[in-house]
Amino acid sequence: MLMAVAHAQTPSSTKDDSKPVLGLNNVPQELLNHLTTGVNVTRWFGYVNNPDDTNFYLNYLKTEDFANFRKLGVRFVRLVITPKVIYDNGQPKTTSLTYVDWALDWFKSADIAVIFDFHDGGELKLDASDHDNSGFVTFWQAIAKHYLGQRENSMIFELVNEPVFRTNPDVWYALQEKTVQAIRAIDPNRTILVSGTGYSSADQLTKLKPLPEKNLIYTFHNYDPFLFTHQSATWASDNVKPLKDIPFPSSPEAVAKMIDELPEASQAEVRSYGEKHYDAAYLLGQLKKGADWGRQNNVPVLLGEFGSLPRVAPPDSRARWFAAMRAASTELKLPNSIWGYDDAMGLGRRLQPDGTVWLDPVTLKNYYPDTQLPAKESLSAK
Repeated sequence: MLMAVAHAQTPSSTKDDSKPVLGLNNVPQELLNHLTTGVNVTRWFGYVNNPDDTNFYLNYLKTEDFANFRKLGVRFVRLVITPKVIYDNGQPKTTSLTYVDWALDWFKSADIAVIFDFHDGGELKLDASDHDNSGFVTFWQAIAKHYLGQRENSMIFELVNEPVFRTNPDVWYALQEKTVQAIRAIDPNRTILVSGTGYSSADQLTKLKPLPEKNLIYTFHNYDPFLFTHQSATWASDNVKPLKDIPFPSSPEAVAKMIDELPEASQAEVRSYGEKHYDAAYLLGQLKKGADWGRQNNVPVLLGEFGSLPRVAPPDSRARWFAAMRAASTELKLPNSIWGYDDAMGLGRRLQPDGTVWLDPVTLKNYYPDTQLPAKESLSAK
């Protein structure tokens, strides 16, 4: 357990002693060097059953997980931290922040940079009409004060996960810039991750005018094609929830036999899915939108989330999807973090009865094919 060796292995100081060398858009080059292969750690400080469970926080990741990060070539993590865990009426929860600091020390000791992902899933109601979002700003001011002078070369603030703002995108852009300015008034050296609206889609990123501030990284997410990656997802629309065995790539022939067996409300969407011929070239085009926008604006861009739910997806289709995503991100030299290390849409990390860590073999083989390990060190993917 990490808890047993925490005091022996975590750093005694979190301060960065050297003045950073600046790279693209004045982001510290040391941070940019870490933004290659990443993973989302989704359930340490996100989606927890009991946000006051100290033992859970202190025992969630094991030493085997950190060994896995090394074997997978993980250089950064996007640490999911939900409002339920960290947010209290515009201020961070002090106790939770202590555990986050402890986790940050562990990642730093492993030479892994961290994105502090304030992972709102709608709880904050940021895009509700005439909503008072002042608490969002004061929360980030408090976080900026807490980390002032610390981890400047090893931690990034991500203002919020997947802002939606379908009908009022300008509200988000104004709030985003106001929050960046509020952080910078306290900590002028902090690297901040910002995004467009529409659940941080690539299409919305391309409509975003870069902020005037420097030392910003821009992000987008990709779950295309949605009918494939989210088939059977309980949080998806009623047209997507009943879907299963949706193939990738898509074609009219590949979906023809299943259409008549689907609820009427889903038939048109699946028919359209087949007709659009989603394939590896399509995925490359989607990621290229974000990568090209970054190059055109001379700013760093990060693919913050991607994944495919395995529950009812054909394993061979899922293998092709991950292989296509790897090929596209590699070709574009696009930094990326899979959703997630500990979520079924990605590596699906879970503890087995004997205490070892299991990871999804389909994802391992097709997104991490260069992870060459002896059979006995197969990352517990059995």
